[in-house]
Amino acid sequence: MSCDCGRCRENYRTLGVGYGVPSESEIEEAYKEAVKQWHPDLFENFASLRADAEDRFKLIQVAYRELKEHNTIGGEAPAQSIQTESPAQKAGAEVVRETPAETPSISFDGAPGCLTADQFTQQIEESIAGKLGKLGVAQAIIDLGGGRGYSQFLLLAARGLMMRDARGLTSLLWYTDLGETNLIDHRGSAKPGFWQKLSGAPQGTELQIVRNNGVLFCSLSGQVDDRIKTVVYNFLMRQKEQSKP
Repeated sequence: MSCDCGRCRENYRTLGVGYGVPSESEIEEAYKEAVKQWHPDLFENFASLRADAEDRFKLIQVAYRELKEHNTIGGEAPAQSIQTESPAQKAGAEVVRETPAETPSISFDGAPGCLTADQFTQQIEESIAGKLGKLGVAQAIIDLGGGRGYSQFLLLAARGLMMRDARGLTSLLWYTDLGETNLIDHRGSAKPGFWQKLSGAPQGTELQIVRNNGVLFCSLSGQVDDRIKTVVYNFLMRQKEQSKP
């Protein structure tokens, strides 16, 4: 039986257990998942994010070690074995090896306002620092603000999406919670939609991204080029397929 003391609860939160008292198997699973999300090797191309990842990784190790010692998770084990043969290093090795296969590649062929992770500027890295969390490693970003320095954006990450709107509000969507994703062609309709009337933008396609519960996560219309919407749509279709249980 896991402990319900204040220190253990703090350690549960560090591992990503938001509420309740987890079982030993749930602690193990949360630990492995936290390692996969925050292993510093995943952030080797992002100098401003790596330091935060290293700090989080250390906290995860401490939290798991304290829980292991306090709750004898997985049986008794000397402290040295935690450092040399813990699931952290095994999971870390798996992350570096498996992430490319788990995350579909994406390319915008130089389309303006679209950058893949290896093209991120320091400004972009700083704007998403500390916000990715369980979304995992960033893959690409799309400017939704009309060239205003990514003040509004759609971020594609390994495990989900992040969107910042015109009000500066940030929304997250995990691929496991992804519902209907529709690419709607409006070019044959007789009347332009409200957004096209307001902006004067030409009629085109609309990408609707919906949550599992039927609530609209976001709609991309005249903010980005039709070819970009198609790239995002195909990317999400592959992610949705891979996220199936």
